Amino acid sequence: MDLLSIKIETISLKKNRLSGMVKYDDGFEEEYWFEYPSSYSISQSGNPWLAALLPLAATIGEDIHISLPVDPRLLDGVNDILRIWQSWYPSMKEISIVTENSTGIIDNIPSDSVSFFSSGIDAFYTVYKKPRAKFRILIHGFDISISKQNAFKVHCERIKKITDVLGDTLVPVATNLRQTRWKQALWQEVSHGSALASIALLFEQYFKEVFIPSSHYNYASLGPWGSHPLSDPLFSTSKTNLIHDGDGVSRFDKVSFLSQYDLVLENLHVCIRGKDATGQDETNCSHCEKCYRTMIALEIENKLDQSVLFDKSKFNVAEIKFTYLSDAKKEEDYTDMQEYAKEKGRDDIANAIRKCIRRSKFVNLLTRLDNIPFLWRIPARLIKNSIY
Repeated sequence: MDLLSIKIETISLKKNRLSGMVKYDDGFEEEYWFEYPSSYSISQSGNPWLAALLPLAATIGEDIHISLPVDPRLLDGVNDILRIWQSWYPSMKEISIVTENSTGIIDNIPSDSVSFFSSGIDAFYTVYKKPRAKFRILIHGFDISISKQNAFKVHCERIKKITDVLGDTLVPVATNLRQTRWKQALWQEVSHGSALASIALLFEQYFKEVFIPSSHYNYASLGPWGSHPLSDPLFSTSKTNLIHDGDGVSRFDKVSFLSQYDLVLENLHVCIRGKDATGQDETNCSHCEKCYRTMIALEIENKLDQSVLFDKSKFNVAEIKFTYLSDAKKEEDYTDMQEYAKEKGRDDIANAIRKCIRRSKFVNLLTRLDNIPFLWRIPARLIKNSIY
């Protein structure tokens, strides 16, 4: 896998595009691009490109060749990341990385801090817990498809109002990464941390700290994940430190903390399904598992009625038991909420969550029938009739 060339183009008075032509071992070539505000002088090193190409290269087993200087600290870090990935996923390949030599001399030492921001729970938590980060990066092309131009425009306008209230600076970025072969690298399992790192390193001349809001809860049960407290910091360079922020705090505890802020209640956006179920847009669908989990937490805090972007008419305590928890991490979140609901005197919610956990365990047990003719339909039908 070769990065053949890069170029910077003017898209409009306020927007530039950095693009790179990537050639794969089978001879196929395609363009990767990042659009960013023209007021920034973007990095022209190999750092963001190494972060971007790494998950796909390790997935398909192609060496990386980048004829640009790469920071020595980053090179050391990505070799550690590859070992981490290989320990998590035996199918990940050993690859070589060839770049132009870098002296590692630090000039232009940046002084500002930035965090990624999407107006979700983890992002808002970092906003209030790390107030020194006065810049917020918003990405088009990850959760919101690059094809959803109008939806992102509405989303961006709403985020701009939030950052204006906070006194922060919004840095909107767009990329076509997920429209290229790069999408072969599994997003949740391995690649979204690398994708965030690639965008962070575009701005390495400006930011000494980049906060990546985390979703992990229990350190004792941390498992493989694309954005991880073990791997994300290893994308740091001599100038820019990537910091995985917010681990060890449950999702419910974050909602409980954030529910005191009107700005959060007016703008909290968690849904990745969207109103047409084709991907995130400017709305919360209010009937997927992620929306329901958040609405349960807000209802326990007696704040759901004040949460503007949720459709309260779709929430029913009696339906909680039909929520499908596909993994242990979600079960942890719901167990946490169950205990707090009891403390708050919401036995109705606590009992519904208990039934939800019990039902999900039963469905997950039945999924072992997946390879048995006809019987696989039983868990499939139960999941289909769930909130998931």
